[in-house]
Amino acid sequence: MKKLINFRNIFYAPAVLIMVLLVGSSCSNEFHDPDSVGNEAPPIITSVVSAESNASVGTGVLNNVYYIKGENLGSLKSIKYNGFESGFNPVFVTENVIISRIPREAPFLNVPNKLTVETAYGIAEFDFTLFTITGFDEQVVDGKNAVILNGGDFSGANKVVFASGSEEEGNLVEREANILDVSVETLTVEVPAGVIQAFIQVHNDGVVATSTSYGFNYPIFTDQSFDWDLAGWSGTQELSSEITIGSTSVKRTSDNWGGFTLRPSDLAPPLRFGDYSTFSLSIYPTNPSGTGIAFIINGYDDADDAWKLKIENLVPNQWNKLNIPITDFLSVLAPSAFTKDEKIFEISIQEYSRSGNGPYVFYFDQIGFIE
Repeated sequence: MKKLINFRNIFYAPAVLIMVLLVGSSCSNEFHDPDSVGNEAPPIITSVVSAESNASVGTGVLNNVYYIKGENLGSLKSIKYNGFESGFNPVFVTENVIISRIPREAPFLNVPNKLTVETAYGIAEFDFTLFTITGFDEQVVDGKNAVILNGGDFSGANKVVFASGSEEEGNLVEREANILDVSVETLTVEVPAGVIQAFIQVHNDGVVATSTSYGFNYPIFTDQSFDWDLAGWSGTQELSSEITIGSTSVKRTSDNWGGFTLRPSDLAPPLRFGDYSTFSLSIYPTNPSGTGIAFIINGYDDADDAWKLKIENLVPNQWNKLNIPITDFLSVLAPSAFTKDEKIFEISIQEYSRSGNGPYVFYFDQIGFIE
C-alpha cells in the first residue's frame, strides 16, 4: 500500500495550451473565415459554451475559458463579468465567436449575474452566473467527517466528487460525496469513506470547479494505522468503534500525566520536519476536567516542560480538529537539537490537564501530515 501521496492537480491546464487547443477546436474555422467581416449592427450574444465540455452553459468558473457566441462581435471593445473588466486577445475575436477567460478577481456574490460585451456599435448583455471555490474548512458533523466549501454561488450545486490519482497513471478514483447543506456562499459535504487525499470537484449547472488538495500527504491513522505503531505509558490504547469519525478510532485511557505514543515501523516511509507544513489530528476528550494535552516529539523532554507544545483548551465531549504548523513544534524544541532535516521517529501526546482527576479517556482519529 502506498503511504506517501502526492497527487498532481490534473484539473487545470496552462493558459497558452488551452488557447492553442481552442484554436484547433470546432470553432477554429470561424477564426479563419475570409467572409467573416465586421458590420455596424449592434452585438448579440446567443450562448456561452464551455471550452472544456463544448456544451452551452449559464454558469462560468473563475479562471476558466469559454466561447462567447453570437453576432456582430468583431469590433469588440470590452468584456465585463458582473461589471469587472476582462482583457481579451483580438486574435480570438470574430464576428460570431469570442474566446474569453473569466478573471479570477471577477465578483460572484450579490451581483447582477450579467456578462456584458461592448463593441463599436453597441452593448449586449447575457444572464450568466459565476462560480468558484475559495477554500474549505474541516468539521465533524454528527460524528461524520465533513468539509465546508467556501465560495459561491453554490445554489445550483448538484454533485460533489472527491477525485484522487489520475487517468494518466491509471489510478484515478472518484468518490461521490453526500451533500449535507447548500447555501449561496457555502456547501457542506460528508467526506466519502476511504478518502485520504483528493481534489474536491463541485458540479454546478453543467460546469465543474475544483478545490485545492484535501487530506493527508502522509497519513498516520485514518480508520487504520499506516505502518505506525500505537503505544503509550501510564494507561492503555485500543482500536474502538464507540466514538469515531469514520469507522475506527483509537481509544486512549490515561492515568494522570500518561501519554499516547506513535512510532513509525520499519515499513513506514521516512519523515522529516521539513517535509510537511502541518500536523493534523482530531481528538475527543470525554472528561471535562481533562481537556489539556502536551506534545512531546522524539522523546525530547525537559524538567520544566519548556520543550512541550501545550494545548489546554480542548472542548470536552466533541471532536476537536487540530492543525498544528510544524514551525510551532520547532519553536518550542531545543534549536540545537532539531532542524527541518531532523527525522521524526516518535510523537507522544500526554495528558496535561494537571487536575489530578484521572483516569481520562480520549479518542484519536484522522492523524497525519499535510504539505
